[in-house]
Amino acid sequence: MTTLWRPFSLAAVVLLSLSGCSSLLGNKIVRGSVPDSITVTSPAFREGAPIPVRFACKQEGGLGKTPALHWSVASTGVGAQALVVDDPDAPSGAYVHWVLFNIDAKANEILEGVVPPHAEQALNTGGGPGYAPPCPPKGELHRYRFTVYALHEKVPLPNGAKLNQVLSEIAERTVARGRMTVRFGEQ
Repeated sequence: MTTLWRPFSLAAVVLLSLSGCSSLLGNKIVRGSVPDSITVTSPAFREGAPIPVRFACKQEGGLGKTPALHWSVASTGVGAQALVVDDPDAPSGAYVHWVLFNIDAKANEILEGVVPPHAEQALNTGGGPGYAPPCPPKGELHRYRFTVYALHEKVPLPNGAKLNQVLSEIAERTVARGRMTVRFGEQ
């Protein structure tokens, strides 16, 4: 295994454990242990629909804005929340566009173009901090998943932490989750 492949494969394993019917607990994937009990919506788009261009990259005519999201708050045992935005259709495997963590436990929305106060942002797959807007290759239609996680405690990492570390910490602390999937690109 080459050095270049290792970070992407580790990120893919952690992301798959976060996004599927499993969670990463320590070094084990335990299937079905985290309920999908959070409802995620947006005033700008609906489940399965195209994401508006303003949230896409400049090459696609977008503004690169972060979308507004609303979600139901898990009722008990929540110390913080996290958001992971990824593209499972990326050519090199799942591409993580944005990881926002340590969102206030009682928060139930993110406003368009705004990072919530006191929330931290991890590096994305491209290696930059913050939101990397959707920008699929020419002629491709991709899905973009907005997954909200309820965590039993805050992630003990700073703003700008490495993607793999943050995803692993989120997986270890997840008590509930919910997802909204949209699409962008050419059909």
